[in-house]
Amino acid sequence: MSRKCFICGTANSNRKGAIGKYSLLECPKCGLQFIDPVPDSDRLSAIYSDYYKAWGIDDSPEIVSVMKKGTFSGYLEKIRNHVRSGRLLDVGCATGEFMQVAQEKGFDVYGAEISPYGIKRCQELFGKDKIITSSLSKDHFPPDYFDVITLADVIEHLSEPAVFWDIIYNVLKPNGILMIVTPDTSSLFKKLMGMRWLHYKEEHIYYYSRFNIALPLSGWFEVVALNSAYKTLNLKYCLDVLRSYSKNVVTRSIIQVFDHLPNRVILYPFKINIGELFVIFRKVTV
Repeated sequence: MSRKCFICGTANSNRKGAIGKYSLLECPKCGLQFIDPVPDSDRLSAIYSDYYKAWGIDDSPEIVSVMKKGTFSGYLEKIRNHVRSGRLLDVGCATGEFMQVAQEKGFDVYGAEISPYGIKRCQELFGKDKIITSSLSKDHFPPDYFDVITLADVIEHLSEPAVFWDIIYNVLKPNGILMIVTPDTSSLFKKLMGMRWLHYKEEHIYYYSRFNIALPLSGWFEVVALNSAYKTLNLKYCLDVLRSYSKNVVTRSIIQVFDHLPNRVILYPFKINIGELFVIFRKVTV
């Protein structure tokens, strides 16, 4: 395969398998994985038009919100080890739970979202002036504007990551904090699941690991914390996601069995790492 790795420029990537109609390639030098070709804009727009339905949010919005807030409270606790207040931008803010948690802790919150469902909910919660409804650009905010920028489950979706990092660097203050959560190809969960790993989706364009996550940010940001990411989930949410993504007959049969468990079981929250990476960077002034 001749498509070059955007991190190190290496060509002749190795084909690891297929995600739908797309090839999954891996750079032989830095280990970055990516799909080829990149899905076109029409396909991506179709995916994101109802992206959060897989969460089961239409049926149980309060339950999903509690889980999301549990996850983001854990992330924010780690961020507050480095910065306690200030302006916070949540890119890919979805339905606004991270913004809510941060606002409750005293941050002045802003969000960016492209899903119509997420945009509507976040504008209702925070006002239209606090939500960017298109891809982030340097024109949206003054330079050195934010104390914290959060990217939870975002960077794997970016078709032009190098352009995006330039924007993030521009709007983050000197010594500002950047938080990233993204699938980790070096995780035990991924190694156990192989090509059945639940993060292998056609909308995920790039897949990083703990060994290469800092490479594209070298010279701009320094790593101050790197750990496995834990999400707060419940069994009902897991079943809803499996139901949305899996076409396997055996998997669907298993889902039907679990569907009959009592609510006290399927709604009980728990923390789990499903093969994701949590990283905090600090902006380096160059």
